[in-house]
Amino acid sequence: MAVAAGLLWLATRGVDWPTLTAAVQGASWSWIAAAVALTAVDRILMAWRWLSLLRGVEANRPLRSWPLLRVFFVSTFVGTFLPGSVGGDAVRTVAASRQGVSLANAAASVAIDRLLGTLSVLLMAVAGLWFIGAELDAPQLLPLALLGSVVAGTVTALLLFKPGAYERALRLARTHRLPVVDRLARKFLAASSQYGARHGLVARVLGASVVVQILRTLQTWCLGMALGLTVSVAWYFAAIPVIVLIVLLPISFAGLGTANVAFRVLFGLAGVPETDAFALSVLFLALSVLGNVPGGLLVATGSRKSG
Repeated sequence: MAVAAGLLWLATRGVDWPTLTAAVQGASWSWIAAAVALTAVDRILMAWRWLSLLRGVEANRPLRSWPLLRVFFVSTFVGTFLPGSVGGDAVRTVAASRQGVSLANAAASVAIDRLLGTLSVLLMAVAGLWFIGAELDAPQLLPLALLGSVVAGTVTALLLFKPGAYERALRLARTHRLPVVDRLARKFLAASSQYGARHGLVARVLGASVVVQILRTLQTWCLGMALGLTVSVAWYFAAIPVIVLIVLLPISFAGLGTANVAFRVLFGLAGVPETDAFALSVLFLALSVLGNVPGGLLVATGSRKSG
């Protein structure tokens, strides 16, 4: 909360509040409606992505789609009030285990879903940082982006396709000194390693993750158009993946503060006034919360037994 408050204070410095209010009130509802429609599509795709991963390791157990979909949407809603992305992931893991899925497989599906999602953001961020570096005459950003993508790709390959890496990681972490932690870690890693033999599934989920990031970029572009910003769509594809990476950091709630500062800095580099950049960040966060509303409705209308 302190971090979010501090970042919000920093992001709101220099904001002209009457101009901000007028910009938001005068936003085009048709462009906002387009952004909302794209948000619905990306939430459906995210749910399909996780269910596909879950069924990949629970092939011998019948899984009912609706209870698991409810788990997904409720966890995204609850995650709005928890730090970064890890809070909602933890809720989804525990809730899935209550639907008959083994805790290890539930944790593995959520972790691999997050891993591939983050990798897709990094892949898009490489192109984004290259574009930003070219626009700002800062070519040193490209090696940084390439290094990040290589590290992410290597870690993903080791986790998915190199079982021996698990043992070395556990030895380096010396988990044997903590028997309970060691036992849980081995169960989780054994469950995660099941995806190593499912190359097609991993490729499909990674492809879906890239599409989700494209949809998020287009959503933000629609919001920018609603505000009348004259920024090229290429800049959105350059900046939004970087902003999403920043929002994923578990140091705030639902990107509050982190997203606002990131928008002001990155869109400020494109010549967007501080107040307009902050207004775009507000709509970006509001759209994210709106996308989580279905989970809130399920919480409000669901029975205690179904939860």
